Amino acid sequence: MPDGVITIGAAVIAASGALAVAYASNFLAEQYRRHLDSTSWAAALAGELDSHASAFKLLKAGLHGLVFTAKNKEPLPLYSMPMPTDPIFDSNPAKVGVLGPELAGECAYAYEQLRAFRIGMQVIAEHRTKMDADQIANRLLYLLQVIEGNEQRLSALIQALYAYSGVKFVDTPSMGWWRKLRRTVTGRR
Repeated sequence: MPDGVITIGAAVIAASGALAVAYASNFLAEQYRRHLDSTSWAAALAGELDSHASAFKLLKAGLHGLVFTAKNKEPLPLYSMPMPTDPIFDSNPAKVGVLGPELAGECAYAYEQLRAFRIGMQVIAEHRTKMDADQIANRLLYLLQVIEGNEQRLSALIQALYAYSGVKFVDTPSMGWWRKLRRTVTGRR
């Protein structure tokens, strides 16, 4: 074969190799960016939900006190206020999908329960003068059940989000090929 054909062949092989490496590194970089995004999002949501959960003990005690006050037909010390928000979740709720279906579903459930509780409290605060003592007490007991019925589920979600946020990139499913290659070459995990 003439030298020109060999040179062109070598150049084509080298260019193909360079394109393959560029494609693989671009793919890997995108996977790494997604990993950082999802683990950061999980940590932020875990922190936000953990801050809500840390207030549950005090909130439950307050609700018990309000139930007692309502049953004694005394005026409730509640005031109308704007609906609270969740700055992390509300900043981009569509992003919850980066956590995968199970965590995304649990996050949506947790935030909807928080929203239901807030709406329930707002209804009592704004319309308590139109309700009798039993209605108010029953609504407060329902809100107490919302908290108590979801405490363990929320705690499990928070722990799962913290665990997800701690996963190293090399341990993600997208890096399975790397773990397999490393086991093959080194004979260990």
